[in-house]
Amino acid sequence: MTGDMTGEMTGITGGATGLTRARRRIPAAVAGLALVAVAAAACGSDDGSGATASDPTGSTTTSAAPTLTETPAASETPTASDAPTESDPVPSPIITKAVKAALKAGFPALIPAGVPDGWTVVSASYAPKGGGTWTIELTDPNGAPATLLQSTASAADLVARLLPGAKAGGTVKISGTGKWDAYTGSGGAGIAKDLPGTGAALVGADLNVVSDFAHQLLTAEDAGNGNGG
Repeated sequence: MTGDMTGEMTGITGGATGLTRARRRIPAAVAGLALVAVAAAACGSDDGSGATASDPTGSTTTSAAPTLTETPAASETPTASDAPTESDPVPSPIITKAVKAALKAGFPALIPAGVPDGWTVVSASYAPKGGGTWTIELTDPNGAPATLLQSTASAADLVARLLPGAKAGGTVKISGTGKWDAYTGSGGAGIAKDLPGTGAALVGADLNVVSDFAHQLLTAEDAGNGNGG
């Protein structure tokens, strides 16, 4: 009996001791769990899964500066060509038609390569009698009459016919045909020249005006009418 009592007491004592040890382990386990929880929270913050404290200053997002639209280059203003102060000389259909008869007869008729601005061709004709006579009647830019006369007669004879009493006075150099004798008279002024086989005279109201027209004179063949054009 005594043995049984002793055994029971020993069992009770051992049980109390075990309980005491168990109670001591509970705070330690709780503390361990707390450490594990803190560590887990710390890991969650590090990998970005946890809540992050806001920067008190606030981060300002700077928007990208707008791209400047390039201003299209101004288109070049076409440079206007200089308009001529006078129209270019143009061929006269009246002369072109009349000179065909002279060319057919082999007469070296003088014609203007082009009629200058302001001049008007009134008529043109060729008469084969007496070796041939070529005549062009015109008006100058001032409206005054002018005449080109060419025949087998001398230049002086032609001037006497067109400007009775006119006197020679110097020469005028004409491009393409060389020097012409200048004449002045009460009825106007003119220039005249002896050419191979013919004589020619051009008279009008003013020497400078008729001289300007004479710069256009060429033989019909040189002017491109050799084929009757």
